[in-house]
Amino acid sequence: MKLVIVGSNSIHTKRYIAGIIAQERFVVTIITNQAMSEFVNTPQIVVNFALSNFKAVTQIRRELNIINPDIVHIHQANSYAWHSLRALNKFKLRPRVILTTWGSDVLILPKQSRLMRRMVKYNLHNADVITADSLFMSAKIGELLESTSRPIHTLNFGIQHLPERMNLQQTKQKIILSNRLHKPLYRIDKIIQAFANLVKHNLIDDTYQLVIAAAGEETPFLQNLVARLEVTSRVKFTGMLPYEQLINYYQSATVFVSVPQSDGTASSLLEAMAHGCIPVLSNLPANLEWVLDQINGFIAPELGNLQQQILAAIKLSENIERYQQLYDFNYQTIQLKASAESNLAKFTKLYDAQ
Repeated sequence: MKLVIVGSNSIHTKRYIAGIIAQERFVVTIITNQAMSEFVNTPQIVVNFALSNFKAVTQIRRELNIINPDIVHIHQANSYAWHSLRALNKFKLRPRVILTTWGSDVLILPKQSRLMRRMVKYNLHNADVITADSLFMSAKIGELLESTSRPIHTLNFGIQHLPERMNLQQTKQKIILSNRLHKPLYRIDKIIQAFANLVKHNLIDDTYQLVIAAAGEETPFLQNLVARLEVTSRVKFTGMLPYEQLINYYQSATVFVSVPQSDGTASSLLEAMAHGCIPVLSNLPANLEWVLDQINGFIAPELGNLQQQILAAIKLSENIERYQQLYDFNYQTIQLKASAESNLAKFTKLYDAQ
């Protein structure tokens, strides 16, 4: 079966592609914005997916005519889908199209302008099958489709590797971990301010450290904020980390904090839960599908009291019996609902449903 995967050069796309290639069932071609060095033996076509690139449709159509794929799987209902679907709709007999939404494409883009809303709706209406990583996102897609009927499957990518169960007392350190991108959407500044308040009022052990992984446009601003709040010695910026190094932080961190304004099911949350981090999250529908407040993590209804939720997570970790119960619950949840193998099998089942 000839499969074309369209998506950005991002860690999530690359993990998915690696899983598909490993199955050795499909002849894969990648269409992306930047060549992926990890897949040198897989044909790749580089396209400028900017909305302003009027040549993208012609280039994609030309390449797809040569490949003649059975299935085109597009990741994200943004300009990647917009250009690809317009190219595909010029085919007399077009291949089957699966569109995987990621979160911001259906939760944020439609709110930015009428043009963006029309683009997203076009993408959804012209896909044969749609996937979303949370029930909340699936419902939003249904709203955007209005009276049009499309199969919508709630699937996530799962975590890359399910770790062995760990001994919390031996592995966990006094680390609070944040590893979302440094963009306004993810509100890393609120995490820094909450941590600084805990330090200022001596509410946490003075050996606790905030580790800020990842990077982005706001990195200099966040570093300056740390300096202004006088917690430089207690905050570590790691930059973007290879997966293996990030796993080391998941294993050692006690608390994981992620408070975006909008989100689907975040892979980082699933990884953190599997590795025994206590989640502290913003009050989003997708988060509530995984974490129940004060049961297997903490939900911050307002970020003004985020430090209270972080402190509650730290206090819970000091009761090893309660911490173990939380970890066991989260590990079993990930094992059942978010292993890469089981979720990849669900995606390939969609490929087989010709």
